[in-house]
Amino acid sequence: MKKRYFLVFLITVLLQGTSHAQTSSLVSMGSNGRLVYTADIKGNVVPDFSAVGYMNSEAPIPTVGVVLTVNPVAGDNLANIQNAINQVAGMPLDANGFRGAILFNAGTYTISDTVTISASGIVLRGVGFNGSGTNFIATKTSQYTLFTFAGASGTSYNSSSLTRKAITDLYVAIGKNQITVASGHTFAIGDKVFVHRIPNAAWINLLGMNLLSSIDPLAVDWTASAYDMDSERKIMNINGNVITLDAPIMDVIDPLYSTGELVKFTDSRIQKCGIENMRIKSNYASSTDENHGWEAVSFDNIYNSWAKNLEVYYFGYSAVHINSHASFITVDSCKMLDAKSTVDGGRRYSFNVDGQRNLVQNCTTRNGRHDYVDGSRTCGPNVFYNNTSTLQLNDIGPHHRWATGILFDNLIGDGRMDVQNRLDMGSGHGWAGGQIMFWNCNAARMAIQDPPGDEINWAIGCICPDITGVGDATTEPIGVIQSQGIHITAIPSLFIAQLNDRLATLSNNQYDFISNENAFFITPNPAKSQITIHSNQLFKSKSKISIFNVNGQIVKKQIEIVDYSDDKLAFNLDVSDLNDGIYFAEIINDTNSKTIKFILKK
Repeated sequence: MKKRYFLVFLITVLLQGTSHAQTSSLVSMGSNGRLVYTADIKGNVVPDFSAVGYMNSEAPIPTVGVVLTVNPVAGDNLANIQNAINQVAGMPLDANGFRGAILFNAGTYTISDTVTISASGIVLRGVGFNGSGTNFIATKTSQYTLFTFAGASGTSYNSSSLTRKAITDLYVAIGKNQITVASGHTFAIGDKVFVHRIPNAAWINLLGMNLLSSIDPLAVDWTASAYDMDSERKIMNINGNVITLDAPIMDVIDPLYSTGELVKFTDSRIQKCGIENMRIKSNYASSTDENHGWEAVSFDNIYNSWAKNLEVYYFGYSAVHINSHASFITVDSCKMLDAKSTVDGGRRYSFNVDGQRNLVQNCTTRNGRHDYVDGSRTCGPNVFYNNTSTLQLNDIGPHHRWATGILFDNLIGDGRMDVQNRLDMGSGHGWAGGQIMFWNCNAARMAIQDPPGDEINWAIGCICPDITGVGDATTEPIGVIQSQGIHITAIPSLFIAQLNDRLATLSNNQYDFISNENAFFITPNPAKSQITIHSNQLFKSKSKISIFNVNGQIVKKQIEIVDYSDDKLAFNLDVSDLNDGIYFAEIINDTNSKTIKFILKK
């Protein structure tokens, strides 16, 4: 694999010197508008990173109906806010899995300690984040998290030996979504499973991570048992002992350096929570104050949730921290501005992802250190898409101890973007990661280092004057660099292209329920210029429809249903002004909402 990639790199350099090619030999756009991947001799390909975010990015973030409205009170608002959350937590879940949204009216809410959301289906919503809307202010004079979304428990292996089976393939390649398991399994389509990768000492030695203490006695050598990693997946199809997963493998499983197993797990996490449309600030004593609000929003023991339209100021660590037991979280259109802390380790990780299958998009930072970052032993896919950083104080990228399967897509920064071997930095950070893709990014400098073995890192279509194998701690072979200095115009965003491909393969015959008696579907699908939204009950006069694109952006907003068909069971909507692609129709009926995918192809 490495020899082939080295040849690809040499050829690419020659092409750049003559024709400035805007292409990649690894991923290209086929004549049918679908992506084409080039595999190496072992079958490794650039993986599909798109199975991330709220509801696997198969539906936009919903508009959840308001069930309680809160106004600010004089003085500390901790009890005011927590009591409202506890009240909604006691309400029943609706058919869509939501209890409802709490609307915080305009004003200032000072908060002296952590606000906790520990039940599913609760959304915290402000009325704006421009200063004249909803303003939350952290006032405690010690490090703390302002909003914690966290269930009481997480995931656990299923104890049955019938749903814990060895992976028997001789080699599981990067980007592959099918594996073979030992006979006698009882896995079923729809099961939640972990792909459990179990490395051995030979893999640790291959990476040189057994030698860290010889460089620095205070550094901790890696041990194989500490690098077992569980990648969260769902079973999509079963053919005998061949299992098809909903997202590909992000790290090699082979007989030399690792084994693997498929394990069904029980999921006890909360889900379907959100925080949106507000400004969040921390009080602080000085620009280097360490005793004040540290994290604005934290997610743990939770999935299928979101943070959007948050403007965060002055926190010492992060705007949003997605912890290791959180997955399918979307962070959209948030800002982390002007952190207050010393400029040192463990500070100013603006959008920090320690979980898996998460999406951070359309975000902005200023004066951060590690603005878009994955932590230790983080399984992919994770995606950072269409984000910007200004006044960077350190690098963007995986930070330490082997994160895998991260896509940095269309990031613009004024500092560094790196994936590197950090050796004895910290307590022995070592290799930051493998299968890390920088696609159409802009940076001042990039260290793209190539790990030993079949793992690989890429920088494709990146505008950067200095892409190198020289890192902070050591010089390593350079990874795969293609189309340096020129964006891949045929594939402006790898994430969006992969998402379009994946969504196009999902069934168009979708029925979604607002209640147990009320079903919606769309015809025709695919459509050319008009869609009809059908219901098996009469539409109500307050029903509204919004149309979203695959990036979650509204392209037709809050169309009120006033022009019914004769039987009032169908509503026609003109979509001729939209470009070809995949869209979502969100139907809001009283306090409930549902979303249906449709394809537009003229």
